[in-house]
Amino acid sequence: MEPFDLLAPSHIIFAAFCIGISIYLPRFFIGSSEKTIIIARYVLAFLMLSHEVLDPFLKVTFFGEIVKDSLPLHMCAFSSICISIYLLGGHRMFFLFAFFWGIAGAGMSVLTPDTLTGFPSFDYLNHMYGHTLILLGVSFVLTLTDERPYLKDYFATMLWSTFGFLPAMYTINFALDTNYWYLLEKPYGENIMQAMPEAPYHIVALIPVAWLLTYLIYVPLQLKDRNA
Repeated sequence: MEPFDLLAPSHIIFAAFCIGISIYLPRFFIGSSEKTIIIARYVLAFLMLSHEVLDPFLKVTFFGEIVKDSLPLHMCAFSSICISIYLLGGHRMFFLFAFFWGIAGAGMSVLTPDTLTGFPSFDYLNHMYGHTLILLGVSFVLTLTDERPYLKDYFATMLWSTFGFLPAMYTINFALDTNYWYLLEKPYGENIMQAMPEAPYHIVALIPVAWLLTYLIYVPLQLKDRNA
């Protein structure tokens, strides 16, 4: 397979396809019966949870990765699990985490995947499939339910992430000698972190960038409220 190229036409077209699916597929269910929407919620949750279970197994069994490096502990895996739990009837806080971190993390991962090979390698397609499901899950909730975040939810989510989850992930990484959330080393590939200071100091620059990106995700809803 060809090495991954961020500007390759195949990646640009496929990334646009993934984002388009995430935005427009839920719209096909507008006007559907409550039973149909519930079934769609469960199917989508099953697809995400099954991917989070199978992905580490495939990486360890067929690609020689170490178990401790393949656990579903990255932020996108958290987002996938959170939106799945919400779709299955979980608390609203699971949706909030998936909205702010899922859109930011999965969106960046679709646009700039950290894979060594490009389309149509398994690594590339598996990466795009998993992250597209996250975007699709959040879009499904926004399109077909009355759920949505508010400004206070943005601050609460980001404060928990920065002062709660972040120290916890540092502890896990030091204990397991891993790199979840890319806290100790930058991800490979062409992505926003390559423009930041060398690891591990890249996190100092990444925190304000993360706050800004997640706020920009909320801005369209904020503008909608002001116009209303």
